Amino acid sequence: MKHWIFYSLIIVFFAACSSETATKYESTEHGLEYKYCVNSNSDTLPQTGDKLLLKVRFFNEKDTLLWDSREISSRFIMDFIQPSKPGATINDAYAMMHEGDSMSFLINARQFYSAADPQSPMIQKFREDEKLRFQVKLEKIYSQKEFEEEAKQVIKPLCEEENMLLVDYIEKQYPDAKPTKTGLYIIHTKKGNGISVNDTAEVAIHYRATYINGELIYTSYAKADPLIFKVNDPFVWPCLAEVVKTMKKGGKAVCVSPSSMAAGEYGDKKLRIPPCKSIIFEVELVVVK
Repeated sequence: MKHWIFYSLIIVFFAACSSETATKYESTEHGLEYKYCVNSNSDTLPQTGDKLLLKVRFFNEKDTLLWDSREISSRFIMDFIQPSKPGATINDAYAMMHEGDSMSFLINARQFYSAADPQSPMIQKFREDEKLRFQVKLEKIYSQKEFEEEAKQVIKPLCEEENMLLVDYIEKQYPDAKPTKTGLYIIHTKKGNGISVNDTAEVAIHYRATYINGELIYTSYAKADPLIFKVNDPFVWPCLAEVVKTMKKGGKAVCVSPSSMAAGEYGDKKLRIPPCKSIIFEVELVVVK
């Protein structure tokens, strides 16, 4: 019953904002065309630094759906930055919305795509005066503090589950392994006889990274493209810096890393690594400088 009500509300929202409704668009003094589908009567507007929980879809003039935030995530969240000057951009659209509002906007297609990427091939696919129709629901506005507090509540059970899975994996696969002070489990599978690695060294490694369930994340062997990094580079994952310092050139090792020493408790969106994920690295040290 609850699921039926939830999906019914989504249908009502998108139907209310459809292009077929009789309500005409109004325009701000700076040319942003808009209309309300649901006016929440809230007093809360977004401020720079806030996180916006949104549902967003946009269509071309033929009413073809071009993008839907729900295909990215059921909780699509964006960082909000107040526009430096009023205009008719999607950011100006977000700026005029109150928490709980559902609105539709008409925004110049070329300007929208060029703001995201000036070299986007999509820019030339639209006429200069062609507009996209956006349907936006601003579900929640979080301050940075509120967002962090909620994230901690979401992350906590995930991290507890991670610890249980990590302990179980070690007990089954490497029962004699002992953790380092930072929580890594390092198992040397081939002893190297080349140069040792110090804090200032530059190294090249081949590696294979998987989750505990065996799912492959990445392997450098596939493209014969080793990872090159300086051991003291602060942007290198701590687990990799630590494991190579226990190796010599030519050596191989397995490094079982908790999330805190890899992508972090919150994961890595760019690498598509979820929160609280332990990672197993099979590392081969091929170059030491």
